Amino acid sequence: VTIDKRLGNMVKVDRFGYVRRALHGTRRLSHRETHEVYGRQLVDLREKRWLFLNTLFSVSEGCLYAQLVEKLDSGRLEVKDARTGEPVQLNYEQLFNAVSKALFKAHVEGRLKRDVMEDPEKYVEMDPNLPLTLLDQKHSGKKLALITNSDWEYTRVMMEQVMDRFLPVGMTWRDLFDVTIVSARKPAFFSQSMPLYEIVTEDGMMREKFRMKEGRIYSGGNAAMVEKLFGCESDDVMYIGDHIFTDVNLAKAYMRWRTALIVREIEEEVVAMDRGRKHTQELHSLIKKKEKCGNILNHIRTELHRYRSNRQYTAKGNENLFYRQREEELYKTMGRLL
Repeated sequence: VTIDKRLGNMVKVDRFGYVRRALHGTRRLSHRETHEVYGRQLVDLREKRWLFLNTLFSVSEGCLYAQLVEKLDSGRLEVKDARTGEPVQLNYEQLFNAVSKALFKAHVEGRLKRDVMEDPEKYVEMDPNLPLTLLDQKHSGKKLALITNSDWEYTRVMMEQVMDRFLPVGMTWRDLFDVTIVSARKPAFFSQSMPLYEIVTEDGMMREKFRMKEGRIYSGGNAAMVEKLFGCESDDVMYIGDHIFTDVNLAKAYMRWRTALIVREIEEEVVAMDRGRKHTQELHSLIKKKEKCGNILNHIRTELHRYRSNRQYTAKGNENLFYRQREEELYKTMGRLL
């Protein structure tokens, strides 16, 4: 999904860059309206007009923007100048910038994370198989590292909620990972050298370090330090992330790590495909029958055209389809095929 900041629309683009579906605010545009607005226009994500929603966080930003576009169009969104107090008329791009700035401020100030930490059950989907899967990897001899941009306090609270309850008695999430890195500042983590600090107390007190050791928790550092810690090279590392740009793309581009992308939406698509498998098979069968009938019908039409123009060709060993005695029968056949 992509936001058109100039027109206040959210659009779905095909692989060639053409808009196939669009919403203005929360109202879906008809096929004719979409064609009238975009026609054969190509969506170029390098232009500032477009914003690609590539994370769950950005999707929520898009939903909020769409609802405010609707309020703006109906005149129910009143904006005043901060200095003069006079009403200000925003365009769609200015509205998007205001939404983006407000969400960024809430994120940086920690208000969103604070609400999540106060009631994790409300915001987090618990998966008992996640920690057990990681435990299987550890028992098979793999080295595990947790690398996150979140700070230590948020990481500790969320990992305790998500992991600890599903692990064997006496084991915590910290026992799963051979090293934990918070405040990693990805994507710079993969391409730049940053100071490394070890977190030495539960409240986040830090001590400067120059190399990593297993079993410790760090803030900052870089990807090269992780390779040095485990004594491995690029082909030995599998990096799993949920952001195609800041995670997967740059880890591969700078470090040549093997990468895997988590795309939650695919899970629902796989379930839907499996649910409709029987209908899909029936549809394929009907399409094949239609193609066969179409081939027969086209052949009969060609023979009919030759028959009516008195230019039938009879090859050795073949018989013309149309002649006076069979004409009525073949018309009935064509009628059934149509």
